[in-house]
Amino acid sequence: MNIEEAIICLDNLVCEQTGKRLKPLQKAIIQGVVQGLTYKEIKEHYPIARYYAVGFLARGVGYNLWKDLTKVLKQAGIIELEEKVVGANLWDSMMRTVQKGTELPKPPVHQPLEKLLRMRYRIREHLVSTEYSDTYLAEDENLPDRPLCLVKRLKSQSEKTSKLFDIETRVLYRLGQNDRIPELLARFEEDGYFYLVYQFIEGQPLYQELIEGQPWEEHQVIALLKDILEVLVFVHKQNVIHRDLHPQNLIMRASDGKIVLIDFGAVKEINTSQNSNGQTKSRGGGTQQEYIPPEQAIGSPKFCSDIYSVGIIGIQALTGMRPIQHNLDNLGNLIWQKNATVTPEFARVLDQMVLYHFPQRYPSATEALEALQNLKVSQ
Repeated sequence: MNIEEAIICLDNLVCEQTGKRLKPLQKAIIQGVVQGLTYKEIKEHYPIARYYAVGFLARGVGYNLWKDLTKVLKQAGIIELEEKVVGANLWDSMMRTVQKGTELPKPPVHQPLEKLLRMRYRIREHLVSTEYSDTYLAEDENLPDRPLCLVKRLKSQSEKTSKLFDIETRVLYRLGQNDRIPELLARFEEDGYFYLVYQFIEGQPLYQELIEGQPWEEHQVIALLKDILEVLVFVHKQNVIHRDLHPQNLIMRASDGKIVLIDFGAVKEINTSQNSNGQTKSRGGGTQQEYIPPEQAIGSPKFCSDIYSVGIIGIQALTGMRPIQHNLDNLGNLIWQKNATVTPEFARVLDQMVLYHFPQRYPSATEALEALQNLKVSQ
């Protein structure tokens, strides 16, 4: 039995135990480790791993993969309770899985996988699914070295989803002139679906750096918030509310460590004829519940709604605690300072960013950034 066949058998067992399949990146790591490759060599050898940091492949993907496989193989009775799956015994664990003879019918492959769109974009991996769209990792076969890109496909062609598609296309095209926002590369229709193709940002999501129980130093948090607000100033000046600011949508770019703001699927464009507070009526948007401000939850996002989300991220970094772990006072404001080492000056800025009553917050990213720039930072 060759490696590919053994991986298929292992994949079947994972599906039997969890209802999910191994992802292409996980399969590449398994194949590379069995062949004796280092994570650096896996990154160089497999296109799917090319744009990920070596540390992320090892600590983020590999470590969690071995932990999950250990759980699956124990549940299936293939390894003993005291055993663990690691790189050194991976092939032996796979052979024991084969010997168990797990036989499962393969589920149909997700339709677009390996599909070539517009004779150019080869779909490699299904990344995320929302109410309106699916997002895939793809390779651009028309360019040297087949660089990665992201492809978004709308699930339906209703008038509502088509309108959302048009809004996102227009906003992305305009915002993409900023190098801290992914560039829109293409828009087209094929086989009855609408597609967006945009730049893939090499780096890792901020949430991987926000580790529970490991608070950041104050100067690090201030630098992070300045970095986020710098790009958000540009967004707000384009009369756009992002509405989906949380650590998974902030990428720490590998080339320079700068924050890149991604996923504008929930953006809300503000008509300049509306009032100066940027008030508009819409649905709550895509923000994860822990980062969503109260006015956005009832369908009335404003520029300062984005400021609230940024402030919550700052408090999370400073305390090493998830937002939901903090209590609220009688006015609905977070009680967080007792869980942080923070100067009174910076605490006042953060408090104003996350006030329950939106008129009392900084009205936009420009004012919040100025407040941080006026702080005297000591390291």
